[in-house]
Amino acid sequence: MSRSLFALLVIAVVVIALLAMWLGWRARLRRDSQVRTSAIAPIGELIAEFTRVLYVSTTPIGEPLSRVAVPGLRYRGQAEVSVFSDGVTIAVAGEEPTHIALAQVQGVGSAGRRVGKAVESEGLALLQWQPVAAEAAEGEVTANESAAALESSFRFESKAEQRRFAEAIQNITHSAAEESAVSTATSQEDAK
Repeated sequence: MSRSLFALLVIAVVVIALLAMWLGWRARLRRDSQVRTSAIAPIGELIAEFTRVLYVSTTPIGEPLSRVAVPGLRYRGQAEVSVFSDGVTIAVAGEEPTHIALAQVQGVGSAGRRVGKAVESEGLALLQWQPVAAEAAEGEVTANESAAALESSFRFESKAEQRRFAEAIQNITHSAAEESAVSTATSQEDAK
């Protein structure tokens, strides 16, 4: 085989591989176009802020190697994460900030690997959340219980920062659960 024929063969293989990757990414974007986050930025009290975080990926819970292309969370990069009393804002460099309302937040976790990153055991922090229901009224945030729950993964600069993030998320979810229990008890008393 001549050098020029070999070079053409290699170029053809590279072009085909790049075309397949581009078509695969476009298909993923179409598939995930219905995954929505809150359009309303949290306005509550700032609980914790993390300015130097590596955002890794968002995946369905239980499927750590299947990336979901959520607008604002499509690409890995440096991020700023802010935890408010009424939700979480994630601002990945080069993308629009993503807002996850408190009604969507399900909890936190940790892992050692996700699509795009493998580290020591429990070296990644996970924010577990539910996408917004498409039929929610304007200005209303309702979690879509029929959609697969997601988890966004982050690599913090230190274990202390990762613990502080987990504690902040647990604080806002526990506060919401307590408020819900109080309002349910009040509603039951009113029904009598």
